[in-house]
Amino acid sequence: MQDNGSGEAVTPFSKYVDHEKMFNVVKSSPQAASPSTVTKIISLPASQTKRSLKGYLREKLFAANHDIRSVLFKTLVRRIGCNASMFGEDMFMEFVAEHFSDRLSGAPMLPNFVDQSEGLPVYYLNQDGQLELKKILACIGFHFPHITYCPILPVVVSLFLHYDDNSCQVFVHTCRLMFSNSKQIHYMDQTKTESDASSLVLKELCLRYTSTSHKSLLNLTSDPDGVYTYWIKCLFHYLPFTFIVVLFDMYLLEGYKALYRVSLAILKLYRKVGVSDPTNIVNAVFDFVKSLDSTVSVQTLFRKAFSFKFPPSKDIKKMHRKFQSPFKQAQLPQGDVVHCRNPWDYVSLVKDVKSNIVNDTLLSTLYCWLPETVALNSPVLLFSTDANGYSLQTFFTSVEYHEPTLLLVKTTSDEVIGAYLSSPWHERLKGGFFGTGETFIFSLLPEEKVYRWCQLKYSSRLSSSCEHSPRVGRKRDKGLPPVKPPVESLQVGRTVTLPPINLATSQAAVPSPRTPDPVILPPLVGSAITTQPQVKQLAPKADMFIMANDSGIMIGGGGNYGIFIDRELRRGTSSCCTTFNNQPLINGEAFTCACVEVFSFDCEIV
Repeated sequence: MQDNGSGEAVTPFSKYVDHEKMFNVVKSSPQAASPSTVTKIISLPASQTKRSLKGYLREKLFAANHDIRSVLFKTLVRRIGCNASMFGEDMFMEFVAEHFSDRLSGAPMLPNFVDQSEGLPVYYLNQDGQLELKKILACIGFHFPHITYCPILPVVVSLFLHYDDNSCQVFVHTCRLMFSNSKQIHYMDQTKTESDASSLVLKELCLRYTSTSHKSLLNLTSDPDGVYTYWIKCLFHYLPFTFIVVLFDMYLLEGYKALYRVSLAILKLYRKVGVSDPTNIVNAVFDFVKSLDSTVSVQTLFRKAFSFKFPPSKDIKKMHRKFQSPFKQAQLPQGDVVHCRNPWDYVSLVKDVKSNIVNDTLLSTLYCWLPETVALNSPVLLFSTDANGYSLQTFFTSVEYHEPTLLLVKTTSDEVIGAYLSSPWHERLKGGFFGTGETFIFSLLPEEKVYRWCQLKYSSRLSSSCEHSPRVGRKRDKGLPPVKPPVESLQVGRTVTLPPINLATSQAAVPSPRTPDPVILPPLVGSAITTQPQVKQLAPKADMFIMANDSGIMIGGGGNYGIFIDRELRRGTSSCCTTFNNQPLINGEAFTCACVEVFSFDCEIV
């Protein structure tokens, strides 16, 4: 045993581990870390970039019983930026003191996000360790009710407890993953919707990077989606512990991207040596993974996993968000306010916000409509016409690279409307519409209304959702290899298809620039131009989310704009549009801006 330089002991395992059982698993004496290695690990956050750290860990692949693990996990998780105001060690200590001060207290009641039918992933925790695991999960469920489905959360707590004697610290480290504000890395699904989206991302990556593995599953069963649905369980409930610990290293560094890599490597191995004709494909894969250490070594599996040339983490996270959109929005009616959450839960987040448009009450209400992970962060004012003036160029410069953002408009009639914009504004430079299905428009005054993307086809089956995956954006994800598009039933030779609108109103919607009073709308595109006149005009598309250029800001398209603000940021309109199938947000459609503000949801990285 040695000190890690910060007052913590460097030991193979914590006091919460059954050391006798563990020795039978690792089948070797603990590997001691040299002082220089300990020092190197402790100094990693300050001295090494993520790329060099990733290369270092891939080269070393420290064993499960290596002394360095008690330092490594703590070091990696402390690198993760998060909203630290949401949690603290005192939160766990107070919870334990209140609920478990009596030694006769019963076992903690596990929260709903724990699937008790599967059993907790206790691995090699002793009785004390299993009790601490349940206490931490109960505390998380008590303080953070927004977490409704999270298969990886019990795994994270259990693995931390294997290498950390301080359960308060384990609680804090777990919360760092829960409240990560990384724009690049996805660490934890916290709802069933997010979990389903991750399963679809895995299937999409499998189709793109190891399609033979997916075809192999199709040859074995007509419904391979169970393998994708239970992929987290496959990794963390059935992989040998010596593999899981190394995988957790990579997860703390790369998030779900590391889990996708290893999952695809397992599917490739299963295709080669798995059961040829199982009656239950999911159990067959599970059985194969259980005995994986008899087939390949840790080094072989991770070498295969690292060989996949995945796109950057931010693109995978963006893909995950796109897959979420149909699941999320289909559960919300159009044009109605649904307080799925309590506005009082957000008062502390918005109380210090300085806005000339909304107060704490209105902003707390608005927070109930935001995606749950976004609503964990305080809003930050990026632009205000009162402070920054009525310049469209200043507007773009202020908001350019922030994602997501919240646009608020107060009219001279004291109406308050706006939009939640899920994509960064710099995507406007590509031309045309951009954005994702998470975009929505709303009214706060004189009445509360929210209109979300109207073309949502919810399906509980992963197969149908993935075969028709939501290509919400105008552009394909960068870094992803092209997928051959399906053959369309309608083919036109040299057709130029532009977003159409009602031809009867298109000319009327563009008054002369010399007329001072009406709002000057940018020209809307007419019917499709085609060399085959017998082809019928195509219906307006419903994925026209955001467009911004020198003409102004347009949100929602098809027929008219849901919200339009002119280039001077002074006048605008709100009309019915195909994208959101909305009614005008204000009376009379046209309005004059008293103030325009834009907020981001960036948090201080600690």
